Amino acid sequence: MTKLAVAAWGLVLVLLGAEVGLAVTRPWDHHVALSLAGSHSLVTPSAAAATCPDVTVRRTEQAKTIPRSAWVHASDGVNVRATASASATRLTTLATGTQLNVQGEQANPDGSTWYRILLSDGREGWLTARYTTNYPISPASTDSLKIWLPTGYQFQSVASGKAEAHYKNGPLALLYVEGGAKDQAPAETIVPAGLPSRSTWTSRPTEQVLVGDLPATDRVFGIKLAGSCPAVVHEVRVTTTARYYDFVFLVDEPSSSVIAQLLDSATVQ
Repeated sequence: MTKLAVAAWGLVLVLLGAEVGLAVTRPWDHHVALSLAGSHSLVTPSAAAATCPDVTVRRTEQAKTIPRSAWVHASDGVNVRATASASATRLTTLATGTQLNVQGEQANPDGSTWYRILLSDGREGWLTARYTTNYPISPASTDSLKIWLPTGYQFQSVASGKAEAHYKNGPLALLYVEGGAKDQAPAETIVPAGLPSRSTWTSRPTEQVLVGDLPATDRVFGIKLAGSCPAVVHEVRVTTTARYYDFVFLVDEPSSSVIAQLLDSATVQ
């Protein structure tokens, strides 16, 4: 079992008005969620970076052995099938946060990976690995948002309608979110305090994506923190007929894949 040390930047959410879901249920095993640009590899921070702010997402990775544990992170759950195919008979649907007992895995010709799991009633079934994590996750909530974060992160209220997710009350946070009336949306997402001026950011590839059935744009930037320490900022804007929501993630390059998993698990009340 390896531990990737993390503390990240902040989560702030201003959600007023109509209820909005970040996920929609689909009759097949493909959960519509945000696809993010950036590196999806996982590496251990080098000793040379020891003096830089710790912006790696903290989570306890499970050794990739069989059997092992995994956790469902899709907000609308994941279907368990009789065989490793989305067209196979559905045995049940497992909710977000369910801990899995992985007994085997299979790589399909389409590039997907499926896990053979043992259900609590003793039956065996298969589910797609796409919507699982190999680290424990726990629910964290504000008045308007529920999201499953790596175990150890929780929200701290910082102002009315605003909160930050910190790792065990550490100084850094992971995600900043702001929302408001659509006609009052700023042209640019507000830069969280403590980050360098936007004029110094280096643009990465931009993707037009969906969060649930809502259109969103993922913008990725490379930035330099104090001491010329590198980091990655992901900006995601979700717009409804009446509201806008801006998400700002601050992570290191290796942990950027975690952002998709966070948004997979998020629901707005």
